[in-house]
Amino acid sequence: MRNRGMVLLTALLFLTVMLLVVGSNLFISKLSAKSAQAAQQQLQLEFRALEQHLMMLNNVDPEELPRNSWDMPACPAIYAAWSDPELQCELLFVETALRSDERPVFARYNSILLRKRFRFAEDKP
Repeated sequence: MRNRGMVLLTALLFLTVMLLVVGSNLFISKLSAKSAQAAQQQLQLEFRALEQHLMMLNNVDPEELPRNSWDMPACPAIYAAWSDPELQCELLFVETALRSDERPVFARYNSILLRKRFRFAEDKP
């Protein structure tokens, strides 16, 4: 009788340990799936932000971007063939930012564009 009780106790202890091992594996796999899903959402948001930013840069009309600009006192040296009074350069800052509604995920892309304008004699102050 005592041997049967010891076998039953050992079997119950073994089943309890196996239940804990299986339960912890399921919990870890659930956390892993949530982590993978969050990473996938972050990548999708980054891709959408980059796609939107590149579309904005390809379809940009320089006349529509006067905000976030900075007039340069002199143009870069690559345009040295033109004299300073006739060529005006301006830096434009273009920013695209996306935020996810579900989680606090944020993606941002920035670009700096150089706008060149020729000022003719009648445009001079």
